Amino acid sequence: MKRRFLRQIPMTLPLLFAMVVLFAIFVGPAKYLKLSNIMNVIVQCTSGVGIVALASFLAICSTGVDLSLGGIVSLSGMLTAKLLTWDVPLLSGLRESSPALLLALAILASITTGALVGSLNGLILSRTNIPSFIITLGTYKICETLSRVIADGTTVRVNGNAAFEFIGGGSLLNVQQIVKQGARQSVRTVGVLPVSVLILFFLYLVFSIVMKRTRFGTYVYAIGGNYDAAELSGINARRTRFWAFLLGGMIAAVTGIIMTSRLTAASASNGLGLEFDGIAAAVVGGAAMTGGRSTPWRTLIGAFIISVLSNGFNMVGMSSSLQMIAVGAVLIAVVAVDAARSRRQWP
Repeated sequence: MKRRFLRQIPMTLPLLFAMVVLFAIFVGPAKYLKLSNIMNVIVQCTSGVGIVALASFLAICSTGVDLSLGGIVSLSGMLTAKLLTWDVPLLSGLRESSPALLLALAILASITTGALVGSLNGLILSRTNIPSFIITLGTYKICETLSRVIADGTTVRVNGNAAFEFIGGGSLLNVQQIVKQGARQSVRTVGVLPVSVLILFFLYLVFSIVMKRTRFGTYVYAIGGNYDAAELSGINARRTRFWAFLLGGMIAAVTGIIMTSRLTAASASNGLGLEFDGIAAAVVGGAAMTGGRSTPWRTLIGAFIISVLSNGFNMVGMSSSLQMIAVGAVLIAVVAVDAARSRRQWP
């Protein structure tokens, strides 16, 4: 009984704890475990790899890979910023008379764009035998190019829109923290219940229920487990993969909106590399590239591992090149250990 219970604990959870302890030792507990740094890791995860990892999880579990996610993040963020700041009569009028309506329309347009890109990926994938990584690489380049066209070589800044900034930078609960700078002390406000974190956990809760309690989730796991057997049992595998990629596009668009809100600016490179971070987080979380494994919550643990690594390496002064090597080494080690641990059975 005890052995069975231990098998059901994701190996990534103690790994995450061990990494936090190690970085606390190297950086210093007072500095690394400071509330502001902990919240910084959580918010960075939320506005970056955290939500994108969920989209990668859906693609990987349905025996695919989605390389367009970073492009969707850039395009959706750019579209949101442009609609909120574009100086045309209709939008200018809405900005003055009904800013809440304009914000809602901008968010709706961005999420719809993500759904369209995701549905394009899913449609081509379901109608052809072209590998998913080639399809999504093509749509990534389309999204990136559209982002650059909309930006017109500039960074689109969104200033003075308190409602929009609240999405990525607001918090429902704040605490005061004393910051010491030599002999001087100052008081800093730290948000301990960020809106973006609530959005992240809401999405993971919803998809945890979807994957466990609905036909769609059952079908995704069945397709990943054995594609041919799933089709023979009557599952429409092509339709299921279509919906997996469509939902992934919508999730990536949410990331783009949150990131733009947090930075109060959008650029064509905002989502650069996020697709690979998302894949890494999903795989570290236990997803097999052959599909049909892992859960949303395990993927979230993988996303936090990637975020903790990035934050810790920055605090110890490691260069970006060495960080990439270290993350790659951790990824290989985790996958190798997990494969050996669950060779016979996956709970």
